Amino acid sequence: MALSNLKTKFMTRNDCYTANRKITPKGIMVHSTATPGVMAGAWFSRWNKSFRAGEINRQVCVHAFLDDKEIWQYLPWNHRGWHAGGDANNTHIGFEIVRPDRAMSTAV
Repeated sequence: MALSNLKTKFMTRNDCYTANRKITPKGIMVHSTATPGVMAGAWFSRWNKSFRAGEINRQVCVHAFLDDKEIWQYLPWNHRGWHAGGDANNTHIGFEIVRPDRAMSTAV
């Protein structure tokens, strides 16, 4: 997949974005959504909400979601995400890998 598939739409309602804490990235943390069929573009409406305002029941935010067709960046690369817990949030960019319904889970 080419980087030209990168689309940017920041989650400005998410408390992680509004906290405006900056990092100097030193690594990448890769996760899987474990939610087959919910593609990268669909996560904006799910997570662009405020925990403090009671709009969502989790304090989570990652930098980007990737599926088999596109990449969506939802948090600036230099913002601190809420994806890893502990100190990794202070140093790592977080990505969520999304898989289509038809994809089989395989170990990497």
